[in-house]
Amino acid sequence: MARLNQMIDFHLVQLFFACMPSLAVYLVAQYARYEMRKMEVELEEKKKQEEEEAKRKQEEDKKKQEEEETAKQMEQIATDPELLEVKVRLGKLEEAVKEIVVESKKQSAGSISKSQQNASETGEDKSKSSMEQDKVTKQKSIEQTPNVDRGKVRTVASASDASQKDPKGENEIGGPSQDAKR
Repeated sequence: MARLNQMIDFHLVQLFFACMPSLAVYLVAQYARYEMRKMEVELEEKKKQEEEEAKRKQEEDKKKQEEEETAKQMEQIATDPELLEVKVRLGKLEEAVKEIVVESKKQSAGSISKSQQNASETGEDKSKSSMEQDKVTKQKSIEQTPNVDRGKVRTVASASDASQKDPKGENEIGGPSQDAKR
C-alpha cells in the first residue's frame, strides 16, 4: 500500500506540473483584462473632462462675445439718444397692446357667458339683448382706445349697428332673418 500511495502522490505532482503553465497563462490573461478595462475607463474619463473643458471654453467665449456686443450696443445707444427714445416708446406701445388684448379677452369671455344666459330667452329678446351687448362692448372698446378720434369711431360704430339689421327684416348677410321666415 505504501507503494500505491507513493504512485498516486507522484501522479498528482505530475498532473500539477502539467497544469501549471496553462494556469499561469490563464491568470496572466485575467490580470491583463482587468488592467485593460481599468485603462479604458481612465481614457473615457479623460475624454469627458477634455470635452467639458472645451464646452466651458466655448461658453466663456460666447459670453465674452455677447458682452462685447452688448457693450457696442450700449455705446450706440449712448451716442444716439433718439434711438433710445424710440425704443422706450416702442416698449410702452407693446405694453398698451398687451393690456388691450387682455381686456378684450375678458370682455369676450363676459359676452359669451351673457349670450349663454340669453339663449333661454325668446327670439325677440335674443336679438335686442345681443344688440345691446354689442353696443356696450363697442362703447367700452372706444373708451379704452388711446389717441383715437372718438367722433370717428362712434360714427363707424353706429353705422355698423345700422347695417346689422335693416327695416325689411333682413340680417347683415342680406338674406331674410329667422323672424321674417316665420
